[in-house]
Amino acid sequence: MELTDEAKDWKHIILTPIKEADDGSNNYNEFKRKSMFELNAAGYWKYIDGVDYNPPQIPILQPTREMRGLDLAGNPSTFRIPGNEAKVQAARDKAKGWLEGDKKALAIIVRAVPVEKLYLLEECTSAHAAWKALKNEYEPTNTLSALTIMQQIIGNQCKLEDNPVAWLEVMVRLYGRLRDANPKMMSDWDFAKHLITLMTQDENWRYCRDELRNKLRVAKIAGRIFSSQSVVRRLKDEEVELGIAPYIASLNTIMTSSKGKNVDRANHQAAPGVYTANEFVNNASGSRYLQRDDRKFKPYPNQKPPGNRSSSTFNSSLICENPFCVFAQGHTIDNCFVYGGGKAETYIYRRMLESLHDEGMFWKELEEEDQQVE
Repeated sequence: MELTDEAKDWKHIILTPIKEADDGSNNYNEFKRKSMFELNAAGYWKYIDGVDYNPPQIPILQPTREMRGLDLAGNPSTFRIPGNEAKVQAARDKAKGWLEGDKKALAIIVRAVPVEKLYLLEECTSAHAAWKALKNEYEPTNTLSALTIMQQIIGNQCKLEDNPVAWLEVMVRLYGRLRDANPKMMSDWDFAKHLITLMTQDENWRYCRDELRNKLRVAKIAGRIFSSQSVVRRLKDEEVELGIAPYIASLNTIMTSSKGKNVDRANHQAAPGVYTANEFVNNASGSRYLQRDDRKFKPYPNQKPPGNRSSSTFNSSLICENPFCVFAQGHTIDNCFVYGGGKAETYIYRRMLESLHDEGMFWKELEEEDQQVE
């Protein structure tokens, strides 16, 4: 018999097969999420679950029975107890379309189940029952795996000697496995908080770390969602700023291992500003004054010291540590405007005088206007 177009369609729907690893983990959540989209697109999800799941009410079959007993006169007799065959058949005829779709949905699910697990579906008479049976079999195992993975995420602190690039890759990979095992075990918001809390405490990452903590605090106060994708994107941007992004490290490797004819291997060095991850980690415990000059404000760097002060009086290599200094950290003492700095009583004092002069001119002009009005 030739199959109709409707009968052919369901035979071409292939769901993601369920697989089990040697450690006991499985891909049930991947199967579940992908199958929901595929079955919904094909029109079969309504036979399994969801908001459109509304199975017809078919009564339980109670066949007609015959029993032997005594009649009112006490004579042996055979009694016939009527069943509900007619009522059940009428309900089945009314729900024929639903039952046909349910059978096809059940067949689609069965094809994705491993051979050794087919016994789970032997007593399932509907696609909904088969879906529940698979959930009861695989989800408890995934919950145990998810707990283990979540503990690995929470305990994965990036130490000073660790590579921040490799640490971030591990964290993202672990969270992906956690979502596959149990998507409700850790929310995206919680993962974002763990990334910020567990990121490296190295001095070179201080600006990025403080920025992320401030954004997280503002989002929490405002009741907004702060996604882990934003955190990962910011961390990767910082990798580029520090020159330790994977593709920059690869560029450095290519340049240092160049085999050109005119390359002096003895004097050949890496590209400026490009460092490998290991070099960055080795320098992580260096001086706390390793500065990011490209991100710091330097007021009038070429201005000379005022009066009789000589530039030789101030060591240009010393970083300002004045606790009362309100300028951005990272400037040197000879460029500092507070007391004891090379530019003390110049910039601030001049701006104060200009402010007072402007205010005096304002009141003078206002007084002249009042006199003209009078």
